[in-house]
Amino acid sequence: MVFRLLFIAVLALSANAYGGVPGDAEMGREIYKSRGCPICHSIVRVGGTVGPDLTQVSVRRADERLVNWLKDPPSLLKDTDMPKVPWKDEKEILDLIAYFKTFRKEINRDFLGKVSKKEAGKRLIKEYDCRSCHRIIDPESGRERFPELTHEGRKRSKAWLNDWLKDPQAVKPGTFMPTYPLSDEERTAIVEYLTTLK
Repeated sequence: MVFRLLFIAVLALSANAYGGVPGDAEMGREIYKSRGCPICHSIVRVGGTVGPDLTQVSVRRADERLVNWLKDPPSLLKDTDMPKVPWKDEKEILDLIAYFKTFRKEINRDFLGKVSKKEAGKRLIKEYDCRSCHRIIDPESGRERFPELTHEGRKRSKAWLNDWLKDPQAVKPGTFMPTYPLSDEERTAIVEYLTTLK
C-alpha cells in the first residue's frame, strides 16, 4: 500500500513537472538519440535541418498536439516528411516530450511598452524562436522548407499578417503553423517588425 501511494505521488510530481504529461526526461533523451531524431531535427541548433528545431517545441505545441503528432504525423499533415514511428508504447512518446520540456524557456515579455514596436517585434520573434522554422534576414538561420519571413511585409498587408498570427488555421486550414498565444500587443509588434523588413 505504501509503495503504491509512493508511486502515485512520484507520477503526480512527474506530471506537474512536465505540464501534465508524465514522462522520464532522461529516458526521452535516449529515445531521441536511438530513434534517430537528430538526423532531421535539432535542439539548440545542434542536429539536422530538415524539420523544425525542437528547443521550444513545447511552447509552440500543446502536449496533446505533440502526443497526436508523434503517434501519427501524416494524419495531421498529409505531405509531411515525418514518418510514423513504430513506438514501443505510448510511454516512449511521453518520455520524449518530457525531454523536450527540459529545454523550454518561458517567453520574456518584460520589454513590452518599454521599447519601440519594431524592437519589441524583433525581440518577440527571438523569444518565440520563429527561426526554428523560418529564415529571417540571416540566411543561416531557419529552415528552407518553411516560408522566409524577410520579405513577408512586402508581400502581405498588416491586416493579413495580423489575421495569420491570430489564427493560421482560419486563414489556411491544415497549415503546419501553430496558433501562438499572442496578445494583441504582441501581434501588433511582430507585424510592425516584419513590415519594416520589406
